[in-house]
Amino acid sequence: MRRLRSPRVPRFPRSSVEPSSETISRTFRLELGRSFSVGVLETGLFTFAVLIAVKYYETGPLAKALIVGSQSAGLMGSLFVMPLCYRLRWPVTRLAAVISMVGAVGFLTAAVWYASLTVFVAGVSLGFFCLSFPIPLQTQYLRENYPNHRRGKLFSVGNALRAVGTIVFSLLGGWILDVDFSLFPVLLLVFAGFSLCSAWCVWRVPTPPVSGRPVPRIFQAIHWVRDDAAYRSVLISAMIMGAGVLTLSPLRVEYLANERYGLLLTAAMVSFLTGLLPSLLRLVTTFFWGVLFDRVNFYRLRISLNLLFGVAFFLFFATGEGWLLILGASLFGVARGGGEIMWNLWVTKLAPREHAAEYMSVHTCLTGLRGLVGPFAGFYLVEVFTVQQVMYGSVSLILLSTLWLVPQMRRLDREKDPDTKTAAPV
Repeated sequence: MRRLRSPRVPRFPRSSVEPSSETISRTFRLELGRSFSVGVLETGLFTFAVLIAVKYYETGPLAKALIVGSQSAGLMGSLFVMPLCYRLRWPVTRLAAVISMVGAVGFLTAAVWYASLTVFVAGVSLGFFCLSFPIPLQTQYLRENYPNHRRGKLFSVGNALRAVGTIVFSLLGGWILDVDFSLFPVLLLVFAGFSLCSAWCVWRVPTPPVSGRPVPRIFQAIHWVRDDAAYRSVLISAMIMGAGVLTLSPLRVEYLANERYGLLLTAAMVSFLTGLLPSLLRLVTTFFWGVLFDRVNFYRLRISLNLLFGVAFFLFFATGEGWLLILGASLFGVARGGGEIMWNLWVTKLAPREHAAEYMSVHTCLTGLRGLVGPFAGFYLVEVFTVQQVMYGSVSLILLSTLWLVPQMRRLDREKDPDTKTAAPV
C-alpha cells in the first residue's frame, strides 16, 4: 500500500461507483427504522438513566459518570470493530446487528434486577456501550449505499425520525416517571425492545461481504492520521471541541434536577428541557443541515456549528432563568441537528470509499477518549467549582477549536473548486 500524500488542502473525493436505486431505497427504509430506535435509546443515555441514578439511587458522581461514559467507552472500542469484522468474515451489517442484540441483553438485565445499583449501572452501561460500538460499521454501509451528492440529505431524513423518537419517548417516559417513579424498569424494557428493533433493521441492510478483502492489522487505521494532513487537522479541532462539549453536556440534567442548584424541576420539566425541546428543534432543522452538508464549504459549516454550541451552553448555564434555559435548550437542539450529521458523515468527505470505516473508527475512538474523560471531569469539577465556572471553561475550549479551523477555511476558500479534487491512490 502506498502512502497517502497529503496536499496543502483537504481532498473531497467523489467515487465513480454509485449504488443502485434498489440498494439506496432499501437502505433508506431500514435506516428510518434504525434511526427511530436510536432516538428512543438516546433518551435513556442523555436523560432518563442519569435522572434515575440521581432521584432513585441517589448515587455519587462515580456511578453517574460510568453511565454517561459507557457510550464513550463504546466509541473507543470501535477502533477495533472493523478488524473484528474482517476476522469474522461477516458483512458489516451482521456484526452491527449482533452488537445491538447484546445491548438489548444489558437493558433487560438492568430492568429485571433493578434492585441492585451495581446491576443497574452495569446493565445500562452495556446497553449504551453497544449503542456506539458499531458506528464505524454503519458509516461504511452508508458510504457504500448512499450516493455522494445525496448522502447528507438522505441521512438527515433518518436523523429527523431519530429526533421524533426522542421527542415521543421524552414525553412518554417523563409522564410515566411523574405518575410513579418506581416504574422506571418499564423504561428499561422499552430500551431493550428498541435495541432489538435496531438490530433487525441493520441486519437487513444490503452490504457486500468482506471476505475478499485483506485482514487489516489491529491499529492499521491509525496510519491515516499520520499520512493525511487534512484529516489530522480536523481531528485536532474535534478533540478540543469535544473536550468542552462532553464535559458540559452531561451536567444539564444534574443542573436541573439536583437540589443543590435550587431549580428543583419536575421529571417532566427536566425531560422537556434536555430531551423534548432540543429534539423538536433538531427535528425542525435537521433537513436544512443535511442540504447544507451536501453544498456548503465543510469548514465554514463546522465553524458555524461550533459557535452555535458555545452560545447555547452559555445561555443554558448562565443564570438559571426560565427563558434563558428554554433559549439555550432550543439553540442546543438546532446545533445538535447539524452536529450529528457532521459527526456521522464528515469522514465521507475525505476518506476513499473502501476506507471510510477506518477513518471513522479513529474519529470515534478519539471521541470516546474525550467522552470518557469528559463526564468524569464534569461531575467532579462541579464539586469544586460552580457550574457557571465549568461552563466558562468549556465554552473557551469551543472557541479555541473554532479558531483552529479558521486558517483551514481560508486556505480552502482560495481554491477554485475543492470539490473536484480527488484522493491520492492507495
